Amino acid sequence: MKPLLILTIILISAAIVFGALSFMLLPKMFMKTLQDYASCTQEAMLCPDGSAVGRTKPNCEFAKCPEIQENTNGITGSVLLGPTCPVEKYPPDEECADKPYATKLAITSKDGAIVIKEFESDENGMFKVNLPHGEYAIRSAAAANILPYCSSNEFTVTANAYTEVLVSCDTGIR
Repeated sequence: MKPLLILTIILISAAIVFGALSFMLLPKMFMKTLQDYASCTQEAMLCPDGSAVGRTKPNCEFAKCPEIQENTNGITGSVLLGPTCPVEKYPPDEECADKPYATKLAITSKDGAIVIKEFESDENGMFKVNLPHGEYAIRSAAAANILPYCSSNEFTVTANAYTEVLVSCDTGIR
């Protein structure tokens, strides 16, 4: 009878230990907190570099925007205004050559839909703008097609380099 009593005590002790461990550990292993079930809205915030960030758990706050490293990459270039004479001749007349132009311009996303940054060219038509790497375009800062209207071809800024860009402004003279 003693071996049966010892076996019973061992089984009851094992059941108590197993029950206590199950009570303490299983809820932590299998139960999710309310924050795990929470969902954030699908909003996006536009960052200064043109990228967008969404909301993140647990507090559904916007993620941090990527930091723009100044003076490491961007664009340099010049702005030329032309034509400056009503009739162009062959050979070209030096008096009618495109001229440097001081104006206010806007750097946009590649498709032109989002304005990233506005800047001005100096009296010699020169400019230098810091930008994060990516694909961009330049147009006149005024959104309407008011003459003179300026634009550039699409261009790419690479990391740790300045891209040379030529901006042409159309006077409307024909």
